[in-house]
Amino acid sequence: MAIERTLFIVKPDAVSRALTGKILAHVEDKGFRLVEARFGQLQREEVQNVYAEHQGKGFYNELVDFMTSGPVMLCCLERENAVAFLRETIGATDPAQAAEGTIRKIFAESKGRNSVHASDSLPSADREVKLFFGAAALSH
Repeated sequence: MAIERTLFIVKPDAVSRALTGKILAHVEDKGFRLVEARFGQLQREEVQNVYAEHQGKGFYNELVDFMTSGPVMLCCLERENAVAFLRETIGATDPAQAAEGTIRKIFAESKGRNSVHASDSLPSADREVKLFFGAAALSH
């Protein structure tokens, strides 16, 4: 399998509860390597770009407001099959439906405050990594 890079975001709810280190340790324990990271506040345009496929859905505006409500930890992670494995590692969007041992089962408060974002496909990962870390972050 090829080494892939993907975007991982520790969302405002988890950052405000001081869970960033625990969450990053969880992904590192699963074999992910942290390539780049930065702590910051997302702008509406950035969030709208990341969640463009949800525009027009009932939860979209609330999601954009939430993701811009406080600081986040943006991470570029790397490993074999990174995109699919990270999705498995974080668990279902709704923590009540997430598998035991997944990030959302362990740390999420609710479906809306689910602690983390992970790219959902390789094209999304490439677009999202490039958006936050530039095209150079995609080369390895």
